[in-house]
Amino acid sequence: MTKNLLSPDAVRLAATTLILAEGSTSVLCVQQFLRNRGYQAYEAEVSGWLLTIVQQQGWLVNDNGLFCVYGFPCPTLSMQ
Repeated sequence: MTKNLLSPDAVRLAATTLILAEGSTSVLCVQQFLRNRGYQAYEAEVSGWLLTIVQQQGWLVNDNGLFCVYGFPCPTLSMQ
């Protein structure tokens, strides 16, 4: 069985799906999600792509000392 090669788009889609479903995600969750869908996903590669995506998209990162938790920024309400 041939494994799909990892791409930034696959990582972004996986992370977005997990954040929408769960409210946040981690490298290991994204890695497992991708592996379950036939991708050859290694932690270092997923982590590198997620870091790039977070910087490009302005997502939030919370480093709890054991691992990073990724999520979307909360919208701000403006009082007018």
